[in-house]
Amino acid sequence: MLGLLRLAAGAASANAAAQASHALRRAALLILAGLLALVALGFLAAAAWLGLAHWQGPIIASLLMSAGFLILALATALMATLRGRNRRLRRAEAELQMRQAEMAALMGTGADVLAKAPMATVGGAFIAGLLLALKLRR
Repeated sequence: MLGLLRLAAGAASANAAAQASHALRRAALLILAGLLALVALGFLAAAAWLGLAHWQGPIIASLLMSAGFLILALATALMATLRGRNRRLRRAEAELQMRQAEMAALMGTGADVLAKAPMATVGGAFIAGLLLALKLRR
């Protein structure tokens, strides 16, 4: 039985190592592709500037290129901000639903506790209120 477990663990670790190697290779290739795309975009921007400089002059070409890149940067920042805000809202909503479920579960058991020991519940509420008042006073 122990030998079977060792065999299964060995197969699982070999599979995990192969998956990790594959993921590392894929990440390296994606990074290389990203760098090559940046170089291509650099040459595209240079060609666009040369065309604009020939058509309108170097100062107007530089102004047009900088305005275009500024608009792209602002649009990208806006998309990142909106995506992060939506993610935070979804996380807050999920946490609120979880808290509501916990409260509903506690409210269901509260009647049982109150019936068994009413003074313990009242005493706990008194102590919680006292601690809250002392904390707010500081």
